[in-house]
Amino acid sequence: MKYLKLYEQFRLILEADEKKNNGTLYKLSNNSMFTIYAGADKGKKSLILLPGAGKDGGQGKDDFGLLAKSLGKDFSVFSTDFPNEFDVRGYAKKIAKEIEANDAIKQCAVGGFSIGGAIAWHLAMALKAMGSKKFNNQLFFIDSGIPNSTEEFAEGIVKGNTPRLAFAIPVGLIKKARLGKNITKEEEKSIRSIYTETELKDFKEKNNGNYIEYMGKDFPPANDKLDLVAKAINEEYSDKVYIIEDKYDTTNFKVRYSVMPKEVKSMTFKEGDVINLRAFVEKDTLAKKGLGRETTPGKITKDVLPALDGVEVISLIAGNKEGKARPEEDIEAVKKEATGSTTGDSKVIVITGTEHGNITKSLGLATNISYYFK
Repeated sequence: MKYLKLYEQFRLILEADEKKNNGTLYKLSNNSMFTIYAGADKGKKSLILLPGAGKDGGQGKDDFGLLAKSLGKDFSVFSTDFPNEFDVRGYAKKIAKEIEANDAIKQCAVGGFSIGGAIAWHLAMALKAMGSKKFNNQLFFIDSGIPNSTEEFAEGIVKGNTPRLAFAIPVGLIKKARLGKNITKEEEKSIRSIYTETELKDFKEKNNGNYIEYMGKDFPPANDKLDLVAKAINEEYSDKVYIIEDKYDTTNFKVRYSVMPKEVKSMTFKEGDVINLRAFVEKDTLAKKGLGRETTPGKITKDVLPALDGVEVISLIAGNKEGKARPEEDIEAVKKEATGSTTGDSKVIVITGTEHGNITKSLGLATNISYYFK
């Protein structure tokens, strides 16, 4: 039997208490777990943030844990987890009721990243409908927006996500993945998705030769041969040598990529990520009933839900796309969508040096949220 360390037991108790007390919503700490119980984590500004979606649904801690810390002690940040398939509008009403019932939530703004931004738009609508006095009439889109239909949003996700240039994973983890063993969240922290040549160069410099490249036509060999190559570089810690690859592995493909479309086998990430993303939105985005502004969920109609009444919409978007500055036409499209989503004021802020995949981890995002929060 494995015994948890004292602080691990304390953390699990704390997380259970947060979810028990707050229902769907839970609080993201911006201090240590001990200062929460001491009462130090009582930010006067409340921010409700809804995450993007992944293969395991939306995970608030993954998207906003670092942001909560960056925002500092003045903010109390709340988030949520959600499944891949659910009724968005019913879910938004449920969260709105929790906000009203939760004494720990003060004057609050709402927001969301990626698909979570569209859910946050419905949350703002629900708060307005119930006449909430807590809602400060601010909505933060984080590289997100609200489309006229769920289908439109799904297509936007495919176009808006930058395919990877390369992927860096320790030898020990690539062997583990090929054997069908689960990689823990702690182990995932050592894995890097690389989107630009600059990021690739920086990664190589940081790891100072402790890596093997399999780019172009080369694929990582079978595990036993991979061990030998890694030991030639770092005999003592061969499992910590990084493999840098730019395409989907062919060794034990069905095991390592069990949820991936089979046609991406051996494709570069630049090509295969797009195919994989399209398969994902079919199973995830389109399974979220009523995500867009369509009046009848599940149907494409000319009529859409009315704009938010008097809500200030602040759209914070990634400055880069596929390693290059975001095209001006993209920014104009975001402005148009933000303006059309509300009868109140709207603005678009470009967070320079970020991509869709890392914007929630950027200090620039935290700085702008803190500045514009009223």
